[in-house]
Parts: sequence; C-alpha cells; structure tokens
Amino acid sequence: MRARSAAGVFVVLVVLVVGGAVAGLSAQAPPSPPASQTPPPAKPPAAAERPKTAAPRPAPVPHAPGDIEVEPIACWWKTDRNAVNIGERFTVTLTCSIVETNAVKVVPDLNQLEPTTVALQPFEVVKGVRHEDIRTPPLRYIQYEYTTRLIGDVFFGKDVDIPGVKITYHIQSSIGGGSQGRDQTYALPALAMRVNSLVPKKAADIRDTTPDTFAEIETRRLRSSAAFVASAISFGFAVVLLGLALVRVFGRYRVRTPASSRPLAPATVLRGCARAAARIRQEVAREGWSAELAGRAMAVIRIASAVALGRPLAQQIVERHVVPRDGQLAIRKGLLRPKRALVSASTTSATIATQLADTNGRRPAPRTEQLLTELQESLAVLRAARYGRNGQLDTAALDAALERGTDALKKLRVAHFWPVRTAGALARSAADAGSMVWSR
Repeated sequence: MRARSAAGVFVVLVVLVVGGAVAGLSAQAPPSPPASQTPPPAKPPAAAERPKTAAPRPAPVPHAPGDIEVEPIACWWKTDRNAVNIGERFTVTLTCSIVETNAVKVVPDLNQLEPTTVALQPFEVVKGVRHEDIRTPPLRYIQYEYTTRLIGDVFFGKDVDIPGVKITYHIQSSIGGGSQGRDQTYALPALAMRVNSLVPKKAADIRDTTPDTFAEIETRRLRSSAAFVASAISFGFAVVLLGLALVRVFGRYRVRTPASSRPLAPATVLRGCARAAARIRQEVAREGWSAELAGRAMAVIRIASAVALGRPLAQQIVERHVVPRDGQLAIRKGLLRPKRALVSASTTSATIATQLADTNGRRPAPRTEQLLTELQESLAVLRAARYGRNGQLDTAALDAALERGTDALKKLRVAHFWPVRTAGALARSAADAGSMVWSR
C-alpha cells in the first residue's frame, strides 16, 4: 500500500515539472502571425540617421620653392627670477617675432605694449623700456622690458599669474598692387610666478634663465669694441717704444755725424776708383800717355792704397760745377739726393814700404801684403812719370803699372764686398781668440 502511494506521488511530481517547462517555453516564444497576414515593409531611416559622406577638402595652396611656413607673430615671456617677495621689483621681458619681408609684412599694434599702457594686474609696472629691434629676414624681433612688483597681503605662498596679453595685428601684402588684411588677435598665454617660493606649482622644472637682453648684448658688443681699440692702441705704443729702444741701443755703437762730413764707405770709394781707372785706360788707348794722365792714375792708386792700409781719406762735398784739383778724385755720393765728393790721399810708396816693414807684429795679412806690393810698384812708376825732370814717358812701363794697379784695385774691391768682408772679420776674430788662449 505504501509502495503504491509513493509511486503515485512520484508520477504527479513528474507531470507537474514537465507541464511547467512547456508553459514557460510557450510564454517566451512570440506569437506567430496568421498565414494570411504579410510582414510590414521596413521603415526607411530618417534623414538624420542616414550615413553622411565627407565633403571634399580644398586642395592646399602650393607654396613657392624654398618657402617655409612660419607664424605671423609669436611672443613669449621671460623673467629674471622664478619666485619673488611682496614688494620686490623684478624684470619681465616680452619678446615677439613678426614676419617682415618684401612681399608680406605683419603690422602689430604696439601701443598696447608700451610700459604706460600695458596691463599686468595684479602686478604693477613700475617702469619699462623698448629695446632696439633686431632684423633677421624674414623675421623682426621686438622686445620690451618691464620692471614690475606685486603688493598685497593675500598672495603669500601662492602662484600668481602674469596675465596674458592680446596683441592686435594685420597683414600687409605688396603682391598684386598691395592689400591690407583684416585685424587679427594674438593671445599670449599667462606666466605663473611664485610668491615667496622657489618655483610655481605648474613649473615642471627649475628654470635657470640668463638675463641677456638686447641692451645687454649691445653693451657687451660696445665693450668688446672698446677693448679691441684699446688693445690696438696699446700695441701701437709698444711697437713705438720698441723702436725707440732699438734706436737707442744701436745709437750707442753708431756715432751720428752730419751727412756732409760723413766719410764715404770703402766700397763706394773703390767703385769710384775702378770707374776712374777705366776712363784713364780709354783715354790712354785713344790719345796716349801724358803727364796729366799719369797724375790722375797716381791719384787713383794713392786712394786705393789708403783704403788697403785703412788710412783716412780727405773728403770734400762740392757742387757739380767744381773742377777737382790735381790729386783729387770726384766720386758721386747718394742715390735719391746725389752729391759730389772730392776725395784725395797722401799715400806714397814710402808709406806702403813702412807698413810692410813694420816690426811690431802688426804686419798685414799675406793677401793684403801682396796687394800693397803691387800698388807700391805701380805708384812708384806713376810718380816718376808725373814728376820726372826729363819729360820722357816710358809707355810700356806706364801700361804695365796701370795694369798692375787696376788688377790690385779689382782684388781689393772684391775683398771689401759684404760676404767676403764678414767672413774675413770672423776669421780674424777666431784667430785673435786662439792667440789669446795660447798666450795664457
């Protein structure tokens, strides 16, 4: 009995569960329309819901080759410090770059940037100045420098903005006869300043700005120019002082004498003697020997012998029309302002013999001794012909004497050239030094 009742209860529960599931499925399914009805047509989308097609964008205006896009005007702030105290004066610099070319020119309204009209509340503009513009095509730079301060007891420990500035400008174009654009406005953003702190809250880092403005750059340029001029003047004075010092040093070893009484250089005297000997040989070949020609040849040999002996010469500066006397030789002196000098010497064959027979150890060098011997022989023959009593001239002897004297004169002239003279002086100095060492 109990088994039958339990089975009946189980069957009832199964029927209830299956019936509930079928009822739920029938409730969720939408009712199907009757076969005679047709589905309504789909509603067309509204005009606002229709997909929009992007409008075609205008083609960019082509630029000329080499053109670079730049902003017509760009400005920026700069301060000499990042934090200030109440009442402390600090500098605010406003710099703007504007386009200025031959074709396009940006004309800003600068009246609103003048120190007397610019508004930087709550900051007070104490004074200001506009620096000279700098032009670096295609841009022109404008700079204003304001000295400002902040007064108020409500700003301690706060970030206070230097307010932005609006600059009105228009563009002038010279293309196509010239035109002026409409007025436009450039807005310069504000700059935060910390009152009695290191940096503002909005600052991403500590700004270490340089205080260089256009005026300071110009000041440094003027200072560098003045320093360069001063250094050039100092260098010039140094050169002058060095020249004076050299003149004084060399003046100790060189005695200043008047140009009229300054003796002729040995090279100049020997050159004049060689020219005079050449003229005498030409006259002898054309006219033959005479007492006058013998006297002139003797004067030349006397002067050359005096130079070889190192004896002084008699010298006299005269005008060009003065005729030399017997025993004198006319020598030209100077290049730019030439003068005429009459040179003579009292050297005789006896004087040369005395020099050659000197027993005090001052005998000349072997080469000089040979030259003096040739000059002595020539001088003896010419003296006999000039002052002889019989009046007869030995032409062959005179020709030989003139030839020996001319050869000796050439050798003596070569010995007085600068390289040979310098080498000889060095050799004598070395010999004197060696003799001093051996004597010790």
